[in-house]
Amino acid sequence: MKILSFNFKKLQFTPNPLALWLFFRALSFIYFIAFFSLSFQILGLVGEGGILPASPFLHYVQDQIGWRRFFLVPTLFWFIPPTDPILYAGTFLGMFLAILLFFNIAPALVSLFLWSLYLSYVTVGQTFFNFQWDGLLLECGLLSMLSSPWKLHPGFMKLTFPPSWATFIFRWLLFRLMLLSGIVKLESHDPTWRALTALKYHYETEPLPTPLAWYFYHFPIWFHETTTFIVLFIELVVPFAIFLGRLGRTVSFILFSLLQLLIILTGNHAFFNWIALVLGFVLLEDSFLKKILPFFAKSPPMPCPKLQKKLSFFLILPVFLISVLLFLESFSFPYPQWTVKLLSSFSALRSINNYGAFAIMTTRRPEIIIEGSTDGIEWKEYPFCWKPDDPHKAPVFISPFHPRLDWQMWFAALSTPKENPWFASLLSCLLHGKKEVIKLFQANPFPFSPPKYVRALIYVYEYSSWSEKKEKGLWWNRTLYGLYFPPASLMITPQNQETRGIPPSFQWQLTSSPCLKAGDSWR
Repeated sequence: MKILSFNFKKLQFTPNPLALWLFFRALSFIYFIAFFSLSFQILGLVGEGGILPASPFLHYVQDQIGWRRFFLVPTLFWFIPPTDPILYAGTFLGMFLAILLFFNIAPALVSLFLWSLYLSYVTVGQTFFNFQWDGLLLECGLLSMLSSPWKLHPGFMKLTFPPSWATFIFRWLLFRLMLLSGIVKLESHDPTWRALTALKYHYETEPLPTPLAWYFYHFPIWFHETTTFIVLFIELVVPFAIFLGRLGRTVSFILFSLLQLLIILTGNHAFFNWIALVLGFVLLEDSFLKKILPFFAKSPPMPCPKLQKKLSFFLILPVFLISVLLFLESFSFPYPQWTVKLLSSFSALRSINNYGAFAIMTTRRPEIIIEGSTDGIEWKEYPFCWKPDDPHKAPVFISPFHPRLDWQMWFAALSTPKENPWFASLLSCLLHGKKEVIKLFQANPFPFSPPKYVRALIYVYEYSSWSEKKEKGLWWNRTLYGLYFPPASLMITPQNQETRGIPPSFQWQLTSSPCLKAGDSWR
């Protein structure tokens, strides 16, 4: 153990208690926001009357894989049925635990509960929780559990020495996060990144732009080419400065922070960039931070708890090794078969991941508009809360709040309904007038009774010009491309039809309306 300790010091991986203390406080805030945003959406997404109900999903998994479900689909909802009251109450439990973590009350134990609870929601959330920031939050939560003080009440303003590896493991996570974000852009062979024109399209085509994105889009081409080069430089070169001493870490902290702030100001990417931003705290030296927060300079940190000091290294070692194997996998490193099985066995926990966003830059913006009708002739739009629909509706700042349906609609517009079976479930819920699903929209155009027909149109959206915005108040121009989903209504089926064992995506049956013309499709 002395040799290991010496190596850590030699490599400048000595722990920074204050930097980690700040990161854990920021992580508790992000946990709070994650559960807070879920409280408004969870019933509409996976509740009993939601788009992809959790209970039928778990029944289906149980019928298919039996006892292996506990390992391949890990969730506390195997033991506590995911009824609407339970799903809803769990989000408030998560917010309460996040508050405990903020005040440093039993931080390791609370981190364990938060990680388990959030993993449970991610697992039953199905397609609505397949986002990189969910995995990043779980990975930070896992590392927090292992590196937070193993004490019941360390004291809110009291610093405790973490294990010797703690600062390094978070720097390693930040290194992977940033470098792989650049690697995927090169490996994709996307022409816009190679031509340095990616940001020319990004501000217009990103999932949920902010108002500033409109203004950035109208900057001259030289600005977009320059900033695209800077982004690639920060993601591909600067990460190595993390391991080049105090000056290298300071430079990387400044550049990483500027990049994340720019992304936050121009796009609503949930809490992804917020986590990346606060991860930068681990790059700073405690000696510098104590000048900003002099209170913590008054008393030395308490020693690391003895049990944690003895055991934590052996707990973190497999986590680190798996992250190294996954990292090498990004470079097509040849693995023996047993290694592939080992990596896949840990994938269900979603807590050791590879990262990389916007590998392929979309160059146009298709948007799905859902409409309902009582007669198949007059149609009314279902307005979304956040994603573009009405060309006069201004983009908004909502991150780190995460509207999952609005985000999922962006992905759906880039593919077909067959590739998004949840979309038929969404339409069925609208036809049934499911209140929790309708709450996911800004308003209900059919407040008294559900529509008889629903359909989805595909539009291509483009930013308006300066004159159009000034004179007409337009943020967008949109052009109808065609049908995304044909007019459909509910089929009459036996009310007591057995649905157990049927994947939730296929429980709802829809039939085409006579008003659909043969061959109509946007694809």
